[in-house]
Amino acid sequence: MLNYAIKRIILMIPTLLGITLVSFAVIHLAPGDPTDMVTSLNPQASQQAQIRLRELYGLDKPIHIQYWNWLKNLVRLDLGRSFSSDSRLVKDKIFERLPVTLALNIASMAIILALSLPLGLWAATRAGGWFDRMTTVFVFICFAAPSFWLALLGMGLFGARLGWLPISGLTSLDFHSMGFWDKALDLGRHLLMPVIISSLGGLAGLSRYLRSNTLEIIRQDYLNTARAKGLSERVVLWKHALRNALIPVITILGLSVPGLIGGSIIMESIYAIPGLGQLFYGAIMSRDYPVIMGGLVIGAVLTLIGNLLADLGYALVDPRVRDAAFR
Repeated sequence: MLNYAIKRIILMIPTLLGITLVSFAVIHLAPGDPTDMVTSLNPQASQQAQIRLRELYGLDKPIHIQYWNWLKNLVRLDLGRSFSSDSRLVKDKIFERLPVTLALNIASMAIILALSLPLGLWAATRAGGWFDRMTTVFVFICFAAPSFWLALLGMGLFGARLGWLPISGLTSLDFHSMGFWDKALDLGRHLLMPVIISSLGGLAGLSRYLRSNTLEIIRQDYLNTARAKGLSERVVLWKHALRNALIPVITILGLSVPGLIGGSIIMESIYAIPGLGQLFYGAIMSRDYPVIMGGLVIGAVLTLIGNLLADLGYALVDPRVRDAAFR
């Protein structure tokens, strides 16, 4: 398995280069210029000032020269400086907001996994019963209701009307004067509503996928053989059926890895949470090329890592895939 992983990692390098090349070209083909965002807000800015800004940002060079210079910096793990007024290093801006976004999305994924697996299995083993019907209604509601609408409803009910949870921000105003446990509780109260609401869509989808796959698998002959040998229904389901039903679920989880960084932009915008999604959205609106490329590089790397983890997960749960891949 180690040799297989090394081969896949080596193949990821040209793939990553291709992604960055296409992304860099598409960004620069968009109409407008980052200097337009600066000079248009200042009526006294002259054409000469805009030219000097283009020289400062390196935008006066041909696009292939700009890409080559950016790529050389990327090899040194240097994502450049932001075009915004603070001119901070892109990696500093990203790492400053990374823990918030990771905490939000990892907590959401943990809830999704913890609830979708038993919900999908129980719904499949009780197909047509009251539990299956209840979960089906719940899934359709979660699919039909937009996350931003649920977020606004949660803010109105639990925040404004009942006053149980904060409706915006990451911490309270007196956060720095709190003790350790009070700070942890304050962070939890601020993140509880965004985490739960962002988990509903993934929970509905994953539980349905698992139910559908389990319904097909529990009718297979090898499970009837396992029952005939005296294995309990619990062992048959959780050890034999679940292992085969997890294969498409692993695909979904692998594709969810890039969402750990940029998948929370809606929740971060509605609840005013200073995370990476909000940072990248602001960079796109202001045409901050270095920050945009930094976000695209991170997203591309996470996508490739997610595909690699999915392939390794296939090998772990299915010996046939392992034998074919590592032959």
